[in-house]
Amino acid sequence: MQLLSALVAALALFVQSGPGAPEAEAATGWTLDKVYAERMAMRVADQRCKLFAASIASALLMGEVQARNAVLRSGRDASQLADLAGVAVQRGSTVSCRDPALVTEAAHIRAAFSGYSRIQRLDFPGGAASWKADRTVLSTRVDGGRWALTTASVRSTASLRFGVVVKDGRLGLFTEPGAEPGLMQPSAARLLLRDPQRAPRPYLAGGLTPPPRADSAVYFAQERRSAPDGGLGFQFSDQAVEALVQLDPREAVLVELVYPTSHGDRVVSGVYEVGDFAPAYGFLTLAR
Repeated sequence: MQLLSALVAALALFVQSGPGAPEAEAATGWTLDKVYAERMAMRVADQRCKLFAASIASALLMGEVQARNAVLRSGRDASQLADLAGVAVQRGSTVSCRDPALVTEAAHIRAAFSGYSRIQRLDFPGGAASWKADRTVLSTRVDGGRWALTTASVRSTASLRFGVVVKDGRLGLFTEPGAEPGLMQPSAARLLLRDPQRAPRPYLAGGLTPPPRADSAVYFAQERRSAPDGGLGFQFSDQAVEALVQLDPREAVLVELVYPTSHGDRVVSGVYEVGDFAPAYGFLTLAR
């Protein structure tokens, strides 16, 4: 969804007023670098000048994160990203809060947000898969909940789903097994992802490979309960959500389901791209 954009003449700031897709903006003539830098500059100006209500500021941050992810996927490294951020912070920190161009652009953003906040479904493309967000299910009261955010696995050894389920008005990171002939119901589920304390840099081994277990944090599902598609599934903690949000979009995570058998446990797994999980999750929490 491409929303209203305008030129802030005095600052040379191009700011798109909703998260949107940075790659689509670049196709119209903007560089991904500029999209990211200008979204950040506007957010920094807002922090100082109090331009927006909390809901609009959250949407602006979502857009900044999505643009940052697009810059990383384009091949920029951490030092180049830091240089862009430095320019953006300087711009946003020095513009006068009374600058006519800034005031005008802030008004454009507020107007565009009123339309953006009413969007119910949105795709957040990644390098290999998209996160598909659906806000129409947020008020559901069905026993198993409904899928609010889903994506396809990069590869898997069995049928399973992974994403965010809404149940009783609450969002939860969730995995649901598919039918596995000859196997009982899984007894446990775990999510493995890079542990920033052990491995500060993103793990980018190629082919969307999850990090080695020695460098991974393991989050065991905290609850086994009814699933949206029938049967039982597993819900992870809010801490697992926070850990996933902090990862580089180019990284991969591993979901494992443990099935007890007469010969010991059998583990099936799925590999998922982090992608734009953070802005997609933010879209679900956006005030309507």
